[in-house]
Amino acid sequence: MNSSIYHFALAFAVIGTIGCDQIKEPIPPAAEPVAPIDGVRRKVLLEDFTGHTCNNCPDAARTAAQLVSLYGDELVVVAVHCTYDFAAPASPPNANGSYATDFRTPAGDAYEIALGVDYLPNGAISRRMFNNSLLHGQSAWGSAVADIIGQEADLDIWFNQLDFNASANTVNAEVKVAILNPVQGDQNLTIYLTEDHIIDWQLDNQATPPDVPDYEHRHVLRTTLNGTWGVPLVVGSAAPGDTLTFTYANFQLNSAWVGSNCALVAYAYATDSYEVSQVAERKFQP
Repeated sequence: MNSSIYHFALAFAVIGTIGCDQIKEPIPPAAEPVAPIDGVRRKVLLEDFTGHTCNNCPDAARTAAQLVSLYGDELVVVAVHCTYDFAAPASPPNANGSYATDFRTPAGDAYEIALGVDYLPNGAISRRMFNNSLLHGQSAWGSAVADIIGQEADLDIWFNQLDFNASANTVNAEVKVAILNPVQGDQNLTIYLTEDHIIDWQLDNQATPPDVPDYEHRHVLRTTLNGTWGVPLVVGSAAPGDTLTFTYANFQLNSAWVGSNCALVAYAYATDSYEVSQVAERKFQP
């Protein structure tokens, strides 16, 4: 991707001193409802960078849940577990088996470096610059989402087909992308596979005791169907009226994942800035 050697070196340099954000700020007031517009509205992707030993991360997840309650399916949340300090399994293993799961993914590790995630909790709101920053603490999420959501969309993304075969533990999907307005610059399409309702350990500074063995992890990034950075969607430019189709057949799920709790998230983003222009989510089971 378009990341310089400097950015990679800087990211690696700060990981060793990464810290879990201890600042507790009030959640901003709910945004005013977005006035209806003609045509397709732009949805928002909230990537919640998190870890099971980050004691402030559960509160950020609660903020994300409140925003979903406000915006419904206009907001798509994905929990990206990353950083060695807060997402790696306990080493050496804890005697009680706590924090033994490794929720990290190759894609999440790459986003940590490319986007400059240097503390947790942290979030990207459609990877769009807001207040001169690409990443935001949870207190800014509401304002950053409200700044985007409901705008007229340049693209429409939908799952024309999604079939989950429980016996084979495979999924088939057909994703369609319609160009609604002129698009300039290269864009890629990435397909996330997420899993919901995972019960596992989590450190939570608002719980007593703070080590929670039955914490419910939501919207967890498990893998991608088409690579960390996806596949080309727009090369150079695209004109309104084009509709593109992407097909994924018999994608095999990990046997440890519960397919009935999984979903696919498809999003288009600019390859030069990472900004997400449109996103859609489809659960394996309604």
